Amino acid sequence: MIRTSLHPSRIILWHTLARFQATSSGVPTMTTNQSSCRVDSVEEIASGKWLSLSNYLWTDHAGKNRKWEVVGRTTKGSNTQDCVAVIAKLKRAGESDSLVLVKQFRPPLKSYTIELPAGLIDPGETVEATALRELKEETSLTGRVTGIGREVALDPGISSVTMKLVTVEINGDASENRGMKKVCGVAGEQTEVLIVPLPQLEEHLKDFAAQGFVIDSRLESLSLGLSGF
Repeated sequence: MIRTSLHPSRIILWHTLARFQATSSGVPTMTTNQSSCRVDSVEEIASGKWLSLSNYLWTDHAGKNRKWEVVGRTTKGSNTQDCVAVIAKLKRAGESDSLVLVKQFRPPLKSYTIELPAGLIDPGETVEATALRELKEETSLTGRVTGIGREVALDPGISSVTMKLVTVEINGDASENRGMKKVCGVAGEQTEVLIVPLPQLEEHLKDFAAQGFVIDSRLESLSLGLSGF
């Protein structure tokens, strides 16, 4: 029984924790009718070589008509996802496993970023093929796909873009990977290859951030997960 001398905010917190504990062992309870919200039509505002801007006319959970500005990619075509990001683990005999990262300049942020290797899926290309191609282009390394994640959103508040995370294992002792380049990329995109020991990932990310680099949210999430937050 809760004592009446407790502050009201503590009573609310106690009830919240009790409800969480009661439901955390099973599937989370959904309180919103998922079929009540819908997109009714799309009006294109502008379109460029890579991106489009549209108004999504939609109906909310209360039946009210609303408008949402949405950024999309013009390169998606018939692909289910727009792009991939690669969680590349580098293995070398006698060394700790490392994560392969890239540093590159991102004009929208006016800054250099620290990211996972990533890129757009070309027409007719599989997720696996895209992951290995982007890894090669951005890091010069060759590996094998060990897993493909679920479809996930990149920035669901403004964008329709979805992607998949692909895990790749790289044999750093293989002949094709011994001559790894420090700087890679294609026309207009230069990437600096960073090899970070997995046990020291969080420490390195803190150092990169202190130097003024922007950490990609997918990489930050991976670091939190590995640290057992």
